[in-house]
Amino acid sequence: MKTESKKLKIEREKVKIESFRGKILFVLGFLSFMMIFGLFSCADADGLHNQEAATVTFVFTNFPVEDGSYSIPGEHNNWDNTSESVTIKGGEGTSSSVTVTSSSIEFTLVKKDNWLRPWSKKDGGTINGAGKEGADYYRNFLAEGITLGSPVKITIDGSTDTATVTVE
Repeated sequence: MKTESKKLKIEREKVKIESFRGKILFVLGFLSFMMIFGLFSCADADGLHNQEAATVTFVFTNFPVEDGSYSIPGEHNNWDNTSESVTIKGGEGTSSSVTVTSSSIEFTLVKKDNWLRPWSKKDGGTINGAGKEGADYYRNFLAEGITLGSPVKITIDGSTDTATVTVE
Protein backbone atom coordinates (compact mmCIF):
# COMPACT_ATOMS: atom_id res chain seq x y z
CA MET A 1 0.00 0.00 0.00
CA LYS A 2 2.88 2.26 0.90
CA THR A 3 4.48 1.86 -2.51
CA GLU A 4 1.18 2.54 -4.22
CA SER A 5 0.77 5.70 -2.23
CA LYS A 6 4.27 6.84 -3.23
CA LYS A 7 3.49 6.08 -6.88
CA LEU A 8 0.26 8.07 -6.61
CA LYS A 9 2.12 11.03 -5.12
CA ILE A 10 4.72 10.89 -7.88
CA GLU A 11 1.97 10.78 -10.54
CA ARG A 12 0.22 13.77 -8.95
CA GLU A 13 3.50 15.72 -8.94
CA LYS A 14 4.04 14.88 -12.63
CA VAL A 15 0.52 16.14 -13.46
CA LYS A 16 1.18 19.37 -11.52
CA ILE A 17 4.49 19.88 -13.32
CA GLU A 18 2.90 19.26 -16.74
CA SER A 19 0.06 21.63 -15.88
CA PHE A 20 2.51 24.29 -14.73
CA ARG A 21 4.66 23.76 -17.86
CA GLY A 22 1.53 24.16 -20.04
CA LYS A 23 0.63 27.42 -18.30
CA ILE A 24 4.15 28.76 -18.80
CA LEU A 25 4.09 27.84 -22.48
CA PHE A 26 0.71 29.53 -22.87
CA VAL A 27 1.98 32.74 -21.19
CA LEU A 28 5.17 32.75 -23.28
CA GLY A 29 3.15 32.20 -26.45
CA PHE A 30 0.78 35.01 -25.54
CA LEU A 31 3.65 37.39 -24.76
CA SER A 32 5.33 36.50 -28.05
CA PHE A 33 2.10 37.21 -29.90
CA MET A 34 1.75 40.58 -28.17
CA MET A 35 5.36 41.51 -28.97
CA ILE A 36 4.92 40.61 -32.63
CA PHE A 37 1.62 42.49 -32.76
CA GLY A 38 3.28 45.48 -31.08
CA LEU A 39 5.98 45.60 -33.75
CA PHE A 40 3.37 45.98 -36.47
CA SER A 41 1.27 48.45 -34.51
CA CYS A 42 3.52 51.52 -34.35
CA ALA A 43 1.20 54.06 -32.81
CA ASP A 44 2.52 57.50 -31.95
CA ALA A 45 1.70 59.42 -28.76
CA ASP A 46 -1.70 60.38 -30.18
CA GLY A 47 -2.55 56.76 -31.00
CA LEU A 48 -2.22 57.19 -34.76
CA HIS A 49 -0.86 54.15 -36.58
CA ASN A 50 2.10 54.66 -38.88
CA GLN A 51 1.67 58.44 -38.70
CA GLU A 52 4.59 60.33 -40.19
CA ALA A 53 5.58 63.59 -38.56
CA ALA A 54 7.89 66.49 -39.24
CA THR A 55 10.05 68.23 -36.69
CA VAL A 56 9.32 71.92 -37.27
CA THR A 57 11.25 74.99 -36.17
CA PHE A 58 9.64 78.41 -36.59
CA VAL A 59 11.99 81.27 -37.55
CA PHE A 60 10.71 84.84 -37.20
CA THR A 61 12.73 87.46 -39.05
CA ASN A 62 12.22 91.21 -39.47
CA PHE A 63 9.33 90.82 -37.08
CA PRO A 64 7.70 94.02 -35.77
CA VAL A 65 7.18 93.12 -32.10
CA GLU A 66 8.74 94.15 -28.81
CA ASP A 67 11.58 92.01 -27.55
CA GLY A 68 10.30 89.21 -25.35
CA SER A 69 8.93 85.68 -25.08
CA TYR A 70 6.02 84.61 -27.25
CA SER A 71 3.76 81.61 -27.75
CA ILE A 72 3.08 80.00 -31.14
CA PRO A 73 -0.43 78.54 -30.89
CA GLY A 74 -1.84 76.77 -33.93
CA GLU A 75 -3.15 73.59 -35.42
CA HIS A 76 0.02 71.76 -34.34
CA ASN A 77 -0.81 72.23 -30.62
CA ASN A 78 -4.60 72.67 -30.53
CA TRP A 79 -4.20 76.45 -30.38
CA ASP A 80 -2.57 76.29 -26.95
CA ASN A 81 -1.14 79.71 -26.03
CA THR A 82 0.00 78.79 -22.51
CA SER A 83 3.67 78.05 -23.18
CA GLU A 84 6.53 80.27 -24.27
CA SER A 85 7.81 78.90 -27.56
CA VAL A 86 10.11 81.59 -28.94
CA THR A 87 12.08 84.58 -27.73
CA ILE A 88 12.26 87.48 -30.16
CA LYS A 89 15.00 90.07 -29.90
CA GLY A 90 15.51 92.81 -32.46
CA GLY A 91 12.80 91.29 -34.66
CA GLU A 92 14.54 87.89 -34.82
CA GLY A 93 13.77 84.61 -33.07
CA THR A 94 13.88 80.85 -33.56
CA SER A 95 11.50 78.52 -31.73
CA SER A 96 12.17 75.20 -30.12
CA SER A 97 11.16 72.23 -32.28
CA VAL A 98 7.59 71.01 -32.42
CA THR A 99 6.08 67.90 -33.99
CA VAL A 100 3.67 68.37 -36.88
CA THR A 101 1.62 65.55 -38.42
CA SER A 102 0.03 67.52 -41.27
CA SER A 103 1.55 68.95 -44.45
CA SER A 104 -0.35 72.20 -43.86
CA ILE A 105 -0.81 74.12 -40.60
CA GLU A 106 -2.16 77.47 -39.53
CA PHE A 107 -0.57 79.22 -36.54
CA THR A 108 -0.04 82.65 -35.02
CA LEU A 109 2.28 84.55 -32.68
CA VAL A 110 1.01 85.94 -29.37
CA LYS A 111 2.23 86.75 -25.88
CA LYS A 112 1.78 83.79 -23.50
CA ASP A 113 -1.83 83.43 -22.23
CA ASN A 114 -3.01 86.26 -24.50
CA TRP A 115 -4.72 86.33 -27.90
CA LEU A 116 -3.63 89.86 -28.83
CA ARG A 117 -1.40 89.69 -31.91
CA PRO A 118 0.85 92.76 -31.46
CA TRP A 119 2.27 92.53 -34.99
CA SER A 120 -1.16 92.48 -36.72
CA LYS A 121 -2.62 95.64 -38.25
CA LYS A 122 -5.98 94.60 -36.76
CA ASP A 123 -4.39 94.74 -33.28
CA GLY A 124 -2.39 97.96 -33.79
CA GLY A 125 0.69 96.42 -35.44
CA THR A 126 2.25 97.10 -38.84
CA ILE A 127 1.79 93.90 -40.89
CA ASN A 128 -0.89 91.44 -41.95
CA GLY A 129 -0.75 87.70 -41.56
CA ALA A 130 -1.44 85.25 -44.36
CA GLY A 131 -3.63 82.56 -42.82
CA LYS A 132 -6.51 80.49 -44.11
CA GLU A 133 -9.32 82.46 -45.71
CA GLY A 134 -11.79 83.51 -43.04
CA ALA A 135 -12.21 85.83 -40.06
CA ASP A 136 -8.60 85.51 -38.86
CA TYR A 137 -6.93 85.55 -42.29
CA TYR A 138 -4.92 88.67 -41.46
CA ARG A 139 -4.15 87.54 -37.91
CA ASN A 140 -2.66 84.09 -38.56
CA PHE A 141 -0.09 82.40 -40.80
CA LEU A 142 -0.47 79.41 -43.10
CA ALA A 143 2.41 77.04 -43.85
CA GLU A 144 1.84 74.56 -46.67
CA GLY A 145 4.09 71.95 -48.26
CA ILE A 146 5.50 70.60 -44.99
CA THR A 147 7.42 67.41 -45.79
CA LEU A 148 6.48 64.80 -43.20
CA GLY A 149 9.22 62.53 -41.96
CA SER A 150 11.94 65.17 -41.96
CA PRO A 151 13.09 68.32 -40.16
CA VAL A 152 11.43 71.47 -41.51
CA LYS A 153 12.09 75.17 -41.06
CA ILE A 154 9.17 77.58 -41.40
CA THR A 155 10.34 81.18 -41.83
CA ILE A 156 7.92 84.04 -41.19
CA ASP A 157 9.33 87.27 -42.64
CA GLY A 158 7.66 90.45 -41.39
CA SER A 159 9.51 92.87 -43.68
CA THR A 160 6.58 93.27 -46.10
CA ASP A 161 3.02 94.56 -45.71
CA THR A 162 1.76 90.94 -45.57
CA ALA A 163 4.14 88.53 -43.85
CA THR A 164 5.81 85.97 -46.09
CA VAL A 165 5.76 82.34 -44.93
CA THR A 166 8.41 80.03 -46.39
CA VAL A 167 8.66 76.29 -45.77
CA GLU A 168 12.10 74.69 -46.22
